[in-house]
Amino acid sequence: MRRTIITAIAAAILVACAARSAHATDVGYSRKFGIGLELGDPTGLSAKLWVAPTNALDFGLGWWGFGVGNNCFRNGANEVVCNTFGGGTFNVDYLWQSNIVRGTAQLDWHIGAGGRAIWFSGCAGDCFDLGARLPLGLDLMFQNPNFLEVFFEVAPAFYVVPSAFPAFEGGLGVRGYL
Repeated sequence: MRRTIITAIAAAILVACAARSAHATDVGYSRKFGIGLELGDPTGLSAKLWVAPTNALDFGLGWWGFGVGNNCFRNGANEVVCNTFGGGTFNVDYLWQSNIVRGTAQLDWHIGAGGRAIWFSGCAGDCFDLGARLPLGLDLMFQNPNFLEVFFEVAPAFYVVPSAFPAFEGGLGVRGYL
């Protein structure tokens, strides 16, 4: 069911983006909003909204489904405890983007600052984390198809709520621009 929904969303994005035609990459120029999928941490939906020629807002909505493999055990009181929980994540980053190579494809790099919230379901204690992140990545856009962006990103993060701890996030994804 989840694959069917993801496939339908991806197909709708590609059809909507292919409806317009232009001579060079339109990403960030005449097409200001992109949406797609990202694999990594987080895995989920990714969106980007260009707010200036070299600046964009990057959004991510991810999910988990832990416990695949029946991770159950008996605790000290001989009770069966299962670590099957899911969760989600939402992040917003402000990006500064600059060109590295321009030709039949355009390669840009970006750096940014933002925040991320993580929530857990099926937990008994602290079910929410909030932190700051500093994404750094590469963005590849094409002349044909001119609506497509492939990106890679790493993002060191530092969570402060409910307790302080560092993390390392990143992913590989693709976006289609409307």
